[in-house]
Amino acid sequence: MDNNTDKVFSKNLFSNFSSSISFDKRIYKEDIKLSIAYSKALKKIDILTSEEQKKIEEGLTLIHKEIESGKFKWRDDLEDIHMNIESRLHDLVGGIAGKIHTGKSRNDQVATSLRMYLKTRIDYIHKLIRNLEIEVVNKAELNFGIIMPSYTHLQKAQPVLLSHHLMAYFEMLERDISRFYECKNRMDQIILGSGAVAGSFYDIDREFLAKELDFSRVNKNSIDGVSDRDFILDLANCITTSMMHLTRLSEELILWSSEEFNYINLPDNVVTTSSMMPQKRNPDYPELIRGKFGRTLGNLVSIITMLKALPLSYNRDMQEDKEPIFDSIDTYISSMEVMIEIIKGSNFNKKVMMDSASGNILATDLADILTMKGVPFRESHITISKLTNELHKEGKSISDLSKSELSKALGEDIDIDNKKSINSRNIVAGTSENRVKEEIKTAKKILNI
Repeated sequence: MDNNTDKVFSKNLFSNFSSSISFDKRIYKEDIKLSIAYSKALKKIDILTSEEQKKIEEGLTLIHKEIESGKFKWRDDLEDIHMNIESRLHDLVGGIAGKIHTGKSRNDQVATSLRMYLKTRIDYIHKLIRNLEIEVVNKAELNFGIIMPSYTHLQKAQPVLLSHHLMAYFEMLERDISRFYECKNRMDQIILGSGAVAGSFYDIDREFLAKELDFSRVNKNSIDGVSDRDFILDLANCITTSMMHLTRLSEELILWSSEEFNYINLPDNVVTTSSMMPQKRNPDYPELIRGKFGRTLGNLVSIITMLKALPLSYNRDMQEDKEPIFDSIDTYISSMEVMIEIIKGSNFNKKVMMDSASGNILATDLADILTMKGVPFRESHITISKLTNELHKEGKSISDLSKSELSKALGEDIDIDNKKSINSRNIVAGTSENRVKEEIKTAKKILNI
């Protein structure tokens, strides 16, 4: 029997320029699941008999097994995943395969199957973020009590708990989870049934399809449905933002593992040596995460540029949405998996960090002490600034002065050290031991650990 799918779609085109099968075949599971559900919907309106629907479902199930086993033969001349599967279905069950496209366009099909695929990726991303959060919180709890310098402008600022610094990344990751959740919620609407653009001629039960394909709702406008790619843009933005957070963490790991800082020892399985210099322990993995951010940002720009000024509704330009979002997903997932391993296997150098919390790091505390004694803060600021400048000329810093020398220099009784400094920040979000303990406790409750 002639394969009518091949008759319609197998063309002697100039080249495989229009083919997307090399990258959209990754959504085969979703596309097959969609077609099985759609065959059931067609049976409900008597387009398919029960026997025909059963044959189609069995054929699609066999195609799934062929793809899984690597036996399926992909064809560029059929352009995409949808027609490759339909053509093979025709080979297996004959002419009734042609009924599966009744009232359905590739426009609403791809908009639905892509949403299905991306929702599964977001679920996996959510698990990865949670796993990274667990490692961060575990490290914060394990290293509780270590005092280190905080930094602004990469200059030592004020003493803080290392645990407080680590928990800052927990907060970033929590925002990432929130963004991914909102992204998934916005894309969680079925487009199938919108047809090519005007909606289906057939009385397809779209609520049934939504339930079968795990969508929470049905879209309201067919024109928007087949042309909307905001959900891809949203996801690309979520990935780029979270990758940016990973680059900030990577940058600190790179700096902190240098000999100049020596705050952290990275695990052996994420560092490499030099081809020439045998002593080197290069932080290649965090450097690669830092570098790969450019790919996700470039993909975001690519997608939004592709969508700019497109007239309604579907245009073939939209085929260019898949490669960048797939690449961003792959890049982000591999980066997250690597970062989890890095944090899990890293160890902090307590003595180095504690010793580094010195110099003029208590300058703000001294200004605050003077202010509490009635000196206007701006005047206190000037006084301490003059003191640090004078000490600098002598090659000294505040930490070089004894308690009595410091009290004499400021004309007030001064009693301050790093631990007193951090515990004076006992306000919500502060770095005091009590507040950071609460922060870790709250995070552990969120993570169920």
